[in-house]
Amino acid sequence: MSIKNQVEAIIFLGGDENKIKDLAKHFAISISDMLKILEELKDDRKDTGINVEVDGDIVYLTTNPLFGDSINRYFEQEKKLKKLSAAAIETLSIIAYRQPITKAEIENIRGVSVDRIIYTLEERKFVRNCGRQESGRKANLYEVTDRFLAYLGIKNINELPDYYILKEKLNGRSETEVEEMNEN
Repeated sequence: MSIKNQVEAIIFLGGDENKIKDLAKHFAISISDMLKILEELKDDRKDTGINVEVDGDIVYLTTNPLFGDSINRYFEQEKKLKKLSAAAIETLSIIAYRQPITKAEIENIRGVSVDRIIYTLEERKFVRNCGRQESGRKANLYEVTDRFLAYLGIKNINELPDYYILKEKLNGRSETEVEEMNEN
């Protein structure tokens, strides 16, 4: 039995609470060796239905965004989207289009506190802390996750509609008018 296969089984049963340091300790290997095993496992699984997600010091399994469309059809995700509040959807949109972004920047755009919303979105694994701002207050930076992309049924962030075209369509301008404005 390889350590890699054992790690995969533990991650499966451990849900979202698998600490990398605990896995390394269990197998009596260094954290860097465990990270190498996790990268191999992540690479092995990249074209399967389940992916390995490393988020800080935690590792968990998630559905592959490649199969988001099929997953959405099976579970009728559009009904589940209604479970997200308008504030959560707005916050997710801001993060998706402006990532990486700080909480203060989101609050500046929305005009209200987003502490609870960010907590809920992190809990649902739709957003994650992706580092710290290099200048200023060194605030946490947030980005959307593959779980969020799979939830929308898209493979990557580039599949989101163009923000400016979408905004102008909502304001009544045609796509051609918007493209002409962007060219000038």
